[in-house]
Amino acid sequence: MTTRKKIFLVIILLIQASIIWPIYPFFSNIYPLILGVPFSFAWVILMLVLSFLTVLWYYLSDPTLKNSESQTS
Repeated sequence: MTTRKKIFLVIILLIQASIIWPIYPFFSNIYPLILGVPFSFAWVILMLVLSFLTVLWYYLSDPTLKNSESQTS
């Protein structure tokens, strides 16, 4: 398993753990409101954005993607 894949799995597992029991109760408050959204909902939205960015990073750092781009140019 490559280092890239290990980093990806650790980040995704941390994000998943942050929206279930062990970590989420620390962020399950209604206040403060963030852009009019309760803090607990804003936390879930933040984790969704972070997971998207993690998957995007994993895709863009794929070595086979770089090889296919150099072959088409």
